[in-house]
Amino acid sequence: MIIDIGNRREVFWDDYLVDTEATTAALTMHKPVKKEIAYVFDKPWETKIFSYPHYIEWQGECLMYYIAGVPCKQPLRLSKDFNKEVSALKCVCLMKGPDPFHLERPNLGLYEVNGSKDNNVLLQQRCEGDLEEEFDNFYVFIDENPDCPADEKIKALAQQINHSKGFPGFRELWCYTSGDGINFKLGWKLSGADEPFAGLFDSLNTAHYDKEAGVYRMYVRGLHLGYGVAASANETGLVTAEMEKDLAADGIRDIRYMESKDFKTWTVPRQISYNDDYDFPLYTNTVQKYARAPHMYLGFPTRYVERKRWTGNFDQLGGEENVAWRKERMESSPRHGLAVTDAIFMSSRDGFNWHRFPEAFAGAEPEHAHNWVYGDAYFMNNVMETPCEAPEVGTEISLFAKELNREYRMLRHYTLRLDGFASYHADYDVKVLETKPIIYDGSELSINFKTSAIGFMYIDILDETGKPIDGYHSCELFGNTTDRTVYFGDGKDVSALSGRPVKLRFTMRDADIYSFIFRD
Repeated sequence: MIIDIGNRREVFWDDYLVDTEATTAALTMHKPVKKEIAYVFDKPWETKIFSYPHYIEWQGECLMYYIAGVPCKQPLRLSKDFNKEVSALKCVCLMKGPDPFHLERPNLGLYEVNGSKDNNVLLQQRCEGDLEEEFDNFYVFIDENPDCPADEKIKALAQQINHSKGFPGFRELWCYTSGDGINFKLGWKLSGADEPFAGLFDSLNTAHYDKEAGVYRMYVRGLHLGYGVAASANETGLVTAEMEKDLAADGIRDIRYMESKDFKTWTVPRQISYNDDYDFPLYTNTVQKYARAPHMYLGFPTRYVERKRWTGNFDQLGGEENVAWRKERMESSPRHGLAVTDAIFMSSRDGFNWHRFPEAFAGAEPEHAHNWVYGDAYFMNNVMETPCEAPEVGTEISLFAKELNREYRMLRHYTLRLDGFASYHADYDVKVLETKPIIYDGSELSINFKTSAIGFMYIDILDETGKPIDGYHSCELFGNTTDRTVYFGDGKDVSALSGRPVKLRFTMRDADIYSFIFRD
């Protein structure tokens, strides 16, 4: 197989480009660096509920949306779903500013909280007829379809509850539309849980328009029954209300894919595919395109792990304050104290087949009073390129993740080097990475790499059979940069091999290669 990469950046997050039989370097995931607390959510409508922050850039402004909860004695008519908060009405809130690091809460004046409309509540849970606008989630994106009407250019997804239907069919996914990102109107139903486990929708669901393919792609939360009493539903295709408890206890959270040409008629959600056979629960997919390599998708889904009973380990986990808080949370539902979460990293080249690292990308850190709990490491659905702390270094990746406190919620800032989610790594013993045959378009090669002081990297351009091509053995490469031009002998011009099938061989000691690009 010959892979035409043109002049796009190629990242080493999987083995797609790699001749695994000729490679001894190891594919290695890298964890983000924890930085400062960016935002504290301590307003009266934010302390009980805070979830799924994400932002869009619209007409020179950054608009960040998130779910909160207005304290109330909730009418029984609302929240038919199990394990839901009963002392707060869910609401969608807005922060805005020039960039994600300088956001403020505007006084929208739309809904009353504690006797005042001076707040940033954009939408609030309500029920009209059989349809309950629950706002368990609310995901906003800009529709890049050139045929999209102006007043629908900004779209949102949200789970609704249909009280005329039984379990689990009452869960439905609907869209909202807006022309300005502030005034949203309820649109139309996108999908329902009438077909067993087609989708359950009650966490972050994401969508975007793929301009190259001319389709909308959506990723939703699903559930499959791999074991336990309710597993019989896989055989019969029937799910009854009596199975509700078994579903909650034995169901395995999953991520599902669906697509549409017009954002109205959708395929039935189906489980995305992975490079492994592990069956651990994943949801809150945070799927997005990677701007530096737009042919790549990435995501930081939450992994949910629930122990089934309290043990002596829980009595020590995180210290006395953590234990007390965990027991408080168990009063609303046992799983709120018995479950813990972390995040993994996954990537894809086609949007359906994914490479994932089973080790934790974030979470699972040294214990303290407010971690190792249900709600840890929920990442914001935005990866951004931002200046490094030392401006001369250039730029880096910034991410945000939710962090919990007994009294309020926060957004923590994390950083990672550009393209640095994974690399092929060599330890002190010399290792080799060899690519499959590729065709490139360009006149020079740039790499994103690092070595130690004693480490090094050499690059050879080979013909498609693996034989070195005279004149294309690089000088010794060492250092740590996201953009190093590679010299072959005294020159850097590789245009003579452009359009011809070749292979690249990286010979490394104590080094990492993150990405490469051929350019003019």
